[in-house]
Amino acid sequence: MKTYSLRDAGIRLPEDVRSEVRAAAFRGLVSAAHKTVEVVVSEIIPSFGDRMPVDRGAYRAGWRVQPMRSEGKVLVLNTAPHAVLIEEGVRAGNVKIGRKMIDALAEWVRRKGIGGRSVTSASGRTRLVKASRAEAASIAWAIAKDMRRRGIFNRGGEQGLGIMRKAERRIPAIIKTEVTRELRKLK
Repeated sequence: MKTYSLRDAGIRLPEDVRSEVRAAAFRGLVSAAHKTVEVVVSEIIPSFGDRMPVDRGAYRAGWRVQPMRSEGKVLVLNTAPHAVLIEEGVRAGNVKIGRKMIDALAEWVRRKGIGGRSVTSASGRTRLVKASRAEAASIAWAIAKDMRRRGIFNRGGEQGLGIMRKAERRIPAIIKTEVTRELRKLK
């Protein structure tokens, strides 16, 4: 979750500026927040490649823009319950292996087609048979033990994937562009 105002882009409106100018600047700020969500979903998340934090799409679909007009700010947030874990990561010491974790990982293993085997029929056709529930649970247990050893979403010494941290670098330029576009409409 991150809050943005015009000051984040270095834009200062004088106190005596007309209300329609102030409203146009706020529309530009809201537009910039929507562009930020677009950048996160279409550029930053896919840039993780095979480490992309998307399974069923709940995290990607959880991005929201919430205007706070009375404060002159806009909030960009992710409503998915696991968003904070993806953003900040989980230290190895905080990973607790339990039945719910193993069951969720086993379901994920089966859904992703991890494990299993190839079977060739008498006619010579080869097909993939998904992992059995026991095999999926065994693989899930191995994944959970690795998570307990290394943490979750921690790679290369960084805590979490820092998706909003990556977006923050681009936000001032996006705000300037969108606010300028809205202000030009007034002429």
